[in-house]
Amino acid sequence: MKLVHISDIHINPEPILGLDPVENFRKCLAHVEAHQGDADRIVITGDLTHHGRPGSYAMLKNILAGSSLRGSKAPRLLIGNHDDRENFTAAFPAAARDADGFIQWTEETLAGIFVYLDTVMQGEHGGSFCEVRRKWLESVLDDAAAQGKPAWLFMHHNPTTVHVANADLIGIREEAELKALLARYRDTVRHMFFGHCHFTLSGSTGGIPFSAPRSTNHACWPDFSGNAHRMGHGELQPNYNVCFLEDDDVVIHSVDFLDEDKVTWQETGEDGWIQEPDGEAFPRHLGLM
Repeated sequence: MKLVHISDIHINPEPILGLDPVENFRKCLAHVEAHQGDADRIVITGDLTHHGRPGSYAMLKNILAGSSLRGSKAPRLLIGNHDDRENFTAAFPAAARDADGFIQWTEETLAGIFVYLDTVMQGEHGGSFCEVRRKWLESVLDDAAAQGKPAWLFMHHNPTTVHVANADLIGIREEAELKALLARYRDTVRHMFFGHCHFTLSGSTGGIPFSAPRSTNHACWPDFSGNAHRMGHGELQPNYNVCFLEDDDVVIHSVDFLDEDKVTWQETGEDGWIQEPDGEAFPRHLGLM
């Protein structure tokens, strides 16, 4: 199964840190349409807007309406700390909500059960996965385990400490409780996907692997100084992740979509040799790769 994971698009009518989030998301979406049109699912893990304003959700809705990615390929939208739950549901009334009003749901896929989580604590940049939401997740994972199906979790906030102080300061408040729950289901949960941090991440917690892309607008630089009040940003490439989910393997590629025009494509002949412009040829396996 092929999954495209996008995060932190921050739709906003004005520039953010000198960058145009609307134009950058349009370029991201166009790149996905052109090169990942065969993806089985596309998921955007939150911070859909920068201020959670109705106008920004209307802009996002218009962009998505003009996209060729429709039906099962239409992006699944999660909310993040920059979003407003009520303004989001007003703009996207068909968005799934659980019995307690959280924007979270499950979906059967070729790879197993996709579990979309709501980690937003309204009015706060830090995340929350309160007791109500933990009970919901516990029930979902119990069902997946009973069916013998793998679960894949999607959320906005980082589910564990990432050792970058400004990110950890606004991580999930109930991190210990969430990790204790997840540890019980490490044989069911195959992978966790999140955003929030704006830099590329991979690792594992409680034996469960995780990954995160950068923002599509303002990518950040990880700072390990311990200073929670310093954020590194600049002319850093935004990206999205392309993930291949198989029975025994998970492979994730980061695609710096604004760098496409820097790429030079070179093909080998039928004999597997690359022909240089000066006429010299060399085996592919001894050359560039």
